[in-house]
Amino acid sequence: KMPFVDFMDKWLDQMKTQVRENTMDGYRYAFEKHIRPFFSARGTTLATARPMDFQEFVNLKYAQGLSPTSIVKFHSIMHKCLKYAVALQIIPLNPSDNVMLPRRYKFRGQVFDRTQINVFLAAAMHSPAEAAFVLAATYGLRRSEVLGIRWSAIDFEKGTLSINHKVTEGIVDGKVRLYTEDKLKTKSSFRTLPLIPAVRALLDEQRARQEEYRQLFKKSYCTEYLDYVCTDEMGRLFRPNYITDHFKLLLKQHGLRHIRFHDLRHSCASLLLSQGIPMKQIQEWLGHSTFATTADIYSHLDFNSKLESAQAISDAFAAEPESALAL
Repeated sequence: KMPFVDFMDKWLDQMKTQVRENTMDGYRYAFEKHIRPFFSARGTTLATARPMDFQEFVNLKYAQGLSPTSIVKFHSIMHKCLKYAVALQIIPLNPSDNVMLPRRYKFRGQVFDRTQINVFLAAAMHSPAEAAFVLAATYGLRRSEVLGIRWSAIDFEKGTLSINHKVTEGIVDGKVRLYTEDKLKTKSSFRTLPLIPAVRALLDEQRARQEEYRQLFKKSYCTEYLDYVCTDEMGRLFRPNYITDHFKLLLKQHGLRHIRFHDLRHSCASLLLSQGIPMKQIQEWLGHSTFATTADIYSHLDFNSKLESAQAISDAFAAEPESALAL
């Protein structure tokens, strides 16, 4: 007879030992904002929960305009919770099984060409987040990786930059919270890359600016993030969403077409492909876990390889005198 939301509330408390802190906050936010209100209003208990309850929840969220990705996440959380109830033999079957979820369409990002990238980098010179934008465009870093770059991960003598830390954000009790951690998306995300000369010069300038601001603001300067590269004039870490919003504003102010911040990563890959860099090397540069991931995302950009294939076919037919395609 236990209400479903009460059981899920207790299950979430137990999940603190199973998932990362920011993941846990995401679970809790989904529960408090979407799941609890819906099932509390219905008075759904573990005993009375039926598949149609969860189908109607999904249908409602879709009608409210939530993205298929968000809806699938909400359902996944509930499904895990009820799977646990089945494991404890509280209920015989998982009532959230067999729910028809909205189809998620694969998003294909847009890219800037070399000219547009250069215009963007010139515009970024006047931004307080210049370092974040340049690092994202030149190294194809994820947003969390850009903000997670620390001075201790840069070896100026050897000329290397290590990607080994990240910064993300979540909402807790209606307030934005930053998470800093050494756990990246995959093992392959941990990588060491050579310092590009222009980036080395930028980092030298950024370090000098930070020291200048530190001397200027003295005790008011935030010392919690001294090891981080991407900080504002007061020494505070840039929030991920600030980077995204400021990126949009920068594009608009300089007449550049709109792309997502993550599309800087795709633009980097596109430029590498256009320069004839093999897909395997791009995989290592971007930190993808498998070659298949890189090929799946960027194969449509690799037009040069298609030109080579077309030429090979043309040459093969040309070698046959009687071929209708022999020219």
